[in-house]
Amino acid sequence: MPAPRSSVKMATDFKGSSQHDFRQRLPVPMFNRNDFSIWSVLKNCIGKELSKITMPVVFNEPLSFLQRMVEYMEYAHLLKKAAHKEDPVDRMRYVAAFAVSALAYNWERLGKPFNPLLGETYELEREDFRIVCEQVSHHPPVSAFHADGADFHFHGSIHPKLKFWGKSVEIQPKGTVT
Repeated sequence: MPAPRSSVKMATDFKGSSQHDFRQRLPVPMFNRNDFSIWSVLKNCIGKELSKITMPVVFNEPLSFLQRMVEYMEYAHLLKKAAHKEDPVDRMRYVAAFAVSALAYNWERLGKPFNPLLGETYELEREDFRIVCEQVSHHPPVSAFHADGADFHFHGSIHPKLKFWGKSVEIQPKGTVT
């Protein structure tokens, strides 16, 4: 087996003054999920809330739910455009586009992120915005966030409910954003 190529790449920060090592890919190839049967695990979970079910780690993505929340900010430039629109209908269009843009990363995404530990935080700072997330409750799971940029500020919390019913999954994406 050939030695794995380096998964670390040198990158310049936003101000161009220092170097940081950012991981570009996982150091070891991911398991093939087709080699595992999720149904053998889920058949014993009918009627249970999915956040309380222990799943084999192979079904998880190598990131925390807080990191996945930060992915929603990928199209934050739409909020900046909304802030500079005079027409309130145009502003609403850009805000709505930002809200649905979060779904772009979930297309054909089958892995579940790891549940964050109580008190776990994740922060991302870019030159145009900053977002801070924290796991504020474990049972029930509640994640809070605050995002701000030069032209926008918002915060909220997410406390999803998921149940498996054998032939279907019930998802209630509850939360608030202000």
